[in-house]
Amino acid sequence: MRGNDLRDYFVILNIMEQFNPCLRNFIAMAKSYEKALTSVTFAAKGYFDALVRMGEMASESQGSKDLGDVLFQMAEVHRQIQIQLEEMLKSFHNELLTELEKKVELDARYLNAALKKYQMEHKSKGESLEKCQAELKKLRRKSQGSKHPSKYGEKEMQYVEAISNKQSELDNYIAQGYKNALSEERRRYCFLVDRQCAVAKNSSSYHSKVRTRKVFQKALGQVVLGS
Repeated sequence: MRGNDLRDYFVILNIMEQFNPCLRNFIAMAKSYEKALTSVTFAAKGYFDALVRMGEMASESQGSKDLGDVLFQMAEVHRQIQIQLEEMLKSFHNELLTELEKKVELDARYLNAALKKYQMEHKSKGESLEKCQAELKKLRRKSQGSKHPSKYGEKEMQYVEAISNKQSELDNYIAQGYKNALSEERRRYCFLVDRQCAVAKNSSSYHSKVRTRKVFQKALGQVVLGS
């Protein structure tokens, strides 16, 4: 293949040998992140249970019963934050990890098939062009050795026209192949951005609710200290 012929081949090859392995590494890092956050949620449950127990003890006290109610409310604030975190983790897993894993596995098979199909079609068109060019050379050699070269003129023009058409067809196929390859590459980045946006939306919602509940908890603490 010529230089221009290889452009689309290298774009597809780049997806297969660089983008997809990089995406697999991204998925592996995302799983580690998910695992770390899951560990935090597990530890947080123990913390909430301990806080509730402290509230129960305060409620049983004659002098600190009101503080028991405050501790219960604080525990509830943390519990709600925890629920939001678990929802965010669920979104992270379903919207990002599951979708990307599914995509990268299907993608490998699709790209291999697409590349093979392109190469076969490219080879077929190239061979057809080369065959026509060889026939023209053969005809011209025959014409040069003939006593009546003019009788080959019409046939030669047919070959020249056929070669021009086949060359244009091959060039158009290569140009379209390059355009398709770039589209395939962009589609994969778009999919990643789309999945990341879905996660970011849920993450933003989580942090917004966390800030609201922390403001409430701070106000609650100030009331207690004021009393």
